Amino acid sequence: MLYKDDAFGDMFFKLGKLLLIIYFIFPLKLIAQYDSVAYSRDYEFVEGVFLNGVDFKFNRPISKLKIISNIPKEQLDFIKQIMESRTIHYRDSIGNEILLDKLSVWGYCQNRSIYINFNNEFNRLNVVGTLCHFTANFEMQVNYRDNFSYNATLNNSVQELRHYVYDTQTNTVFDFNVKNMELLLKNDADLYLNFMNFKKRQKSEAIFIYLRKYNENHPFFLPVIK
Repeated sequence: MLYKDDAFGDMFFKLGKLLLIIYFIFPLKLIAQYDSVAYSRDYEFVEGVFLNGVDFKFNRPISKLKIISNIPKEQLDFIKQIMESRTIHYRDSIGNEILLDKLSVWGYCQNRSIYINFNNEFNRLNVVGTLCHFTANFEMQVNYRDNFSYNATLNNSVQELRHYVYDTQTNTVFDFNVKNMELLLKNDADLYLNFMNFKKRQKSEAIFIYLRKYNENHPFFLPVIK
């Protein structure tokens, strides 16, 4: 999964994005060949662990039945308890036992909620759609001078809650800000033109509204689970 911030080189980001689009476009064509439905709050994701973004889009996690654990699987927070361990032990489709580092997976589903792995923490998707929204802690290094020590500078870290957007089409996480919404809205000419007519402050106030509008115009299609 890519993460684009302002410090990311444009050339490397565009190259990575192109490769991810190629990687993700074929699963979209496969979904189109089967019964699919636009996401709504009534849609039920299968509880389990998603290895990657494609598995999330196909709603095909490592299910509870395939996970090997001493934790009773009937417990409502079974998946959460599994994710508190360092590794995930499960059987693949041909019965081989696999031991996997939990920090290598895309995320998981529990009680109809989706949690995405970002900066090695699992954060709940507050909005699920073609563009998903979530919040996550961002650690900042703060330097300050110690007035009681001559010429001494101390380092400290603080955590700040930030907003992010996950683009399901490119498997990329963006900081949820005006600049990145302008970039994402380019895929919808009408929304983009309307958004660009706003002044800077109006754009900041409207990014949530335009996230919702974009998802309404571009539904997130998922396979029908039979």
